[in-house]
Amino acid sequence: MNKLKNKFTKFGGLFKSKLNLKEFKVFQNAYYWFIAPLVVVLIGLICGTIYSTSGNKYDGFANVGVDFKGGTVLTVEVESGFEMLGTNYDANEELIRETVSKLGASPTQGQTQGTNAINVRYPNSINGENYNTDEKSAEMISINNEIEKAIKLAFTEKYGEDAVVVASTELINATASASLITKAILSVLLAILAILIYIIIRFDLFSGIAAILALIHDVLIVFAGVIIFRISINSSFIAAIITVVAYSINNTIIIFDRVRDFTKPYKNKKFKIDVTSAVNNSVKDTLTRSVLTTITTLITITALASVGIQALSEFALPIIFGLIAGAYSSVLIAPSIWGLMMKAQQKYAKKNKGDKTPAHFFKKKNA
Repeated sequence: MNKLKNKFTKFGGLFKSKLNLKEFKVFQNAYYWFIAPLVVVLIGLICGTIYSTSGNKYDGFANVGVDFKGGTVLTVEVESGFEMLGTNYDANEELIRETVSKLGASPTQGQTQGTNAINVRYPNSINGENYNTDEKSAEMISINNEIEKAIKLAFTEKYGEDAVVVASTELINATASASLITKAILSVLLAILAILIYIIIRFDLFSGIAAILALIHDVLIVFAGVIIFRISINSSFIAAIITVVAYSINNTIIIFDRVRDFTKPYKNKKFKIDVTSAVNNSVKDTLTRSVLTTITTLITITALASVGIQALSEFALPIIFGLIAGAYSSVLIAPSIWGLMMKAQQKYAKKNKGDKTPAHFFKKKNA
């Protein structure tokens, strides 16, 4: 164990020396760090615009799943007569999709459920006619019943009379999807608000604002990534966003903890804070930790995304985008924003020639 620890420490030291962190001027280049995120978001907007003007080929600006735009979830479960998954999975999944398509729906790629079931999703649009309204819910339920019967018949024809299959559908109409969107947005906003309150109490107001802006950056980058690569935006996507927010804020808090340590002597003696040194030294001291933890987490999540199961990929890929964005924002964006606000506050205090130094602006509880 000690050998492994020594190797890790040695690698961290080598990593620091290669980066030449003494010359790593974070705050001096603050405005340049905003260029890369703006480019990524711009690419996302361009791709989304192209997708939305390409007819039905790409299905709109973003690949919104049935969870948010309404649709039907069809679950096909085998009770006896054959194996639904295993070596039969590809053939059974293809049979389900073909059967649903023949009745005018447009099913997505199937997903395994449990040990003996497959589910597919399709919009509430049959042969081009929209049934995604409360008024047409009864008609869509009737169509889903026909699809259930067709699925049972298809498997009976393939595997014989001994095959017992249960097909069930769950309708998500426009009202239900709107409610889900509202709850999803509310859950993310509440999480961000709680983080803001915590950081203001733990550190200071500027740190809270910088951390929240960095989180908004992360969310925008994740959205840009899923738009560019046409990843489905569904309930698992919201879970991925919350995961990214939690992971990113952890890195940011560690950096602001170092900022607090560097600025504490200035505040105690009421001296003008050396913002440049505070930002650069804080990043320098935490960079190795931030990069290495992000890399190790990325390895695990990438392995998860490579399994080939759509549900896992739709969850893991946004997290990969978010981990990269979170590492970038924690190291470069958040401390730079804090430094820019501190500099502005110092200029304001100097202009008004008050007795207060910037140190008085920070009212916090020491942890």
